[in-house]
Amino acid sequence: MTAIRRGVLTAVPFGVATAAYAGVFLANRDRLPGRIATHFSAGGGANDYLSRSTALWSGLALLVALGLMFTAMTLSSRKSTGSRLNAAVGAGTAFTVGYPLVVTVLVNADVRDTTEVQLPLWHLAVLLAGGVATGALVWRLMDAGPRPEPAPPTPSLPLAEGEAAAWSRTMVSRALLPAAGAVALAGLSALVFGSLQTGLPLLALGLICAAFTGVRVTVDRRGVTVTSAVLPRPRLALPLGSIVGAHSVEVDAVGEFGGWGYRIRPNRRGVLLRSGEALSVRTAGGREYVVTVDDSTTAAALLNGLTDRHAKERD
Repeated sequence: MTAIRRGVLTAVPFGVATAAYAGVFLANRDRLPGRIATHFSAGGGANDYLSRSTALWSGLALLVALGLMFTAMTLSSRKSTGSRLNAAVGAGTAFTVGYPLVVTVLVNADVRDTTEVQLPLWHLAVLLAGGVATGALVWRLMDAGPRPEPAPPTPSLPLAEGEAAAWSRTMVSRALLPAAGAVALAGLSALVFGSLQTGLPLLALGLICAAFTGVRVTVDRRGVTVTSAVLPRPRLALPLGSIVGAHSVEVDAVGEFGGWGYRIRPNRRGVLLRSGEALSVRTAGGREYVVTVDDSTTAAALLNGLTDRHAKERD
């Protein structure tokens, strides 16, 4: 399946949800009160409210930001399983976010007292069933693709006793940075239109994610160090004495680790800004650490050479 088709299958559900929400809202704008109920308790009664303009723009910003994020994640996934799963989850998310936004507009139409607005609980069943069905449909529309070939082992770079060598590279995600910016922009838009509860968390999340859209990976006599390209902490440090080997691998961030960022799996840890080329480091405790970075073959060869020399010096 081409990248264009994968991107379209991910983006279309969000486009439909955005158009549906905007269309229903504008069609019923004159029937809506100045302050509409936007949040409901378990019993179906309204317990939070927003102005019409804030409700419209914050809902649109949320859908657009999520659409950009899921589309970027799908396009960056080089393995078919990861892009297929991401597109399916994205489609389900588009429905589960868009449906309650549309229903909220409809239940607020023609009411005089918004404190009396009710959202029947049967909508929850429709929400869950529709989200699963939409995700399953997109999953079926995307083919599984061929199985990838395993990567060859990475050789060791021989180093003489006392010879100094180091490798360092900064990796910036071209997909995560726009997504983080979109989330921050959505939060800023919500703040401008008066929604403090929605705007502040989105703005903070966008700025935090932006700080970790770039990492610096260093291989030297100390081992492997991974830090944010902007902040000195937190950092991931693997001492040379704990490393037993390194390889250059192809990794699918979504399919193998469930997403981007710092990911934890049984006996595996990952610092993932994209899918594709990555440095894989195995420790004496049997755990694997995977860091997506370009020129990982050089990093792995140097790390193997440093590890071999360290083991000889220790013996």
